Amino acid sequence: TCNFEAPSVEAANKKLAGKVLIFGVAWNGSEQSMQEFVAKHQLTFANIKDNDGLVFAQFDVAYQPAWVFIQQDGTSETNLGAMDEVTLTAMLEKLGGS
Repeated sequence: TCNFEAPSVEAANKKLAGKVLIFGVAWNGSEQSMQEFVAKHQLTFANIKDNDGLVFAQFDVAYQPAWVFIQQDGTSETNLGAMDEVTLTAMLEKLGGS
């Protein structure tokens, strides 16, 4: 699923640059496999490892794919499941990216 979504996330990141911050969080795998994934998809947004699962636990993410949208006031909304580019961009714009 990450392979399917990566191009959409990258497109949204470029379209909304300076308006939203996007971070990818890898739960499983090695640092090398994460870096290979980033290179394969030419991702320009930040990607971090969550080896101990603290980020996932903080936002109640039980499985991937998942999306956590954090507003400037610190409130967050967690959505489980894949999103295509149109849905992702619409969600980001709704939250203040437009």
